[in-house]
Amino acid sequence: MTKIEFIFKVLRAALWQKPMKRFDFPAKKYESLMKTADKQCIMGLIADGMKVSNTNLEKDSFYHLLKLEQKLTEENGKVNANLHELCRLLNGADVSFMVVKGQVAGANYPHPLLRMPGDIDFYIPAKDFDRAIQLINSQWGEEMDGSNDRHIEFKHNGTVFEAHRYLLRFPNKKMQRQFDNLVETYPTETATVGGEDVPTLMPTLNVLYLFLHLFNHFIQIGVALRQLCDLAMLLHKKRDCIDHALLDQWLKDFDITHAFYAFGAILIDKMGLPEEDFPYPITDKDREYSEKVLRLIVKHGNWGAYRRKNHDRRSFGFMFERSYIRISNHLLFYRLAPRYNRSLIFGTLPRKIWEKLSFIK
Repeated sequence: MTKIEFIFKVLRAALWQKPMKRFDFPAKKYESLMKTADKQCIMGLIADGMKVSNTNLEKDSFYHLLKLEQKLTEENGKVNANLHELCRLLNGADVSFMVVKGQVAGANYPHPLLRMPGDIDFYIPAKDFDRAIQLINSQWGEEMDGSNDRHIEFKHNGTVFEAHRYLLRFPNKKMQRQFDNLVETYPTETATVGGEDVPTLMPTLNVLYLFLHLFNHFIQIGVALRQLCDLAMLLHKKRDCIDHALLDQWLKDFDITHAFYAFGAILIDKMGLPEEDFPYPITDKDREYSEKVLRLIVKHGNWGAYRRKNHDRRSFGFMFERSYIRISNHLLFYRLAPRYNRSLIFGTLPRKIWEKLSFIK
């Protein structure tokens, strides 16, 4: 059994709380496994899978696992507290908003506090955006970075927040209008995060959003297995709330049907997602692409960080390397989302290259 095969075995134990057969696990193998898990942002899930399975670890490995669980629990507790503070602030001022990904995605897991936490991403409609930012600034007094036309970033009590003007940005204006209209049309629902209700997208739209966000980052820079776990848990936890016929129509509207199926094959074949949670016809061709997708994810890790040799964003090497990655991914996975890939190749990519050229040292 390869390391990645074993990782998926432990992941299945964590996601579905079904223990593996008890076995001894040497310290060197544990250390190697956790290095890979860190690269994929799933250390907490691997720890949970081993705990569920009552794996026999050596003393140092066992203590590392306990410390890891404690650290993630504390970090998630802090992020949850900051999220609750944001919700109380905005609700108190009657500001419309919704929270996506992150802690909301974690709420779908058997043990939410073991999902590796990150930023708090929240969306505010245009009618309330400026008022909300002024409110946050006046109450919290945090320095805000408004250089991004999509969101404003700031830090509060050690947690990074991103206040989004748009949940997603599309180079294709028609696709942008379609998605923005969906966000404005469908009412928010709530997710229970750390014992408190948090507004978020309704389940069917949340699946579409989470996948569009996942696929966009996969094509342009890379993603980790954590993002696939988030999608799997959403599909499973909200199975009875998802309108699969409507989702199927949206996938066709955005021309990402086969992309969704290729990732779905990974969720079913590798992560153990029950087939009834993904009631769509996956073909052999979709599974062929899923293997290509998985190879890149496993090799390059979270946000493609292990793929790049250049990390200086202002250098020519970084610009050239990132452009090469994007073009190669667009061509390799063109069939999965033809219209989406075309719009990125002829819209976003040339603009980004031109912008980067002005910052090269």
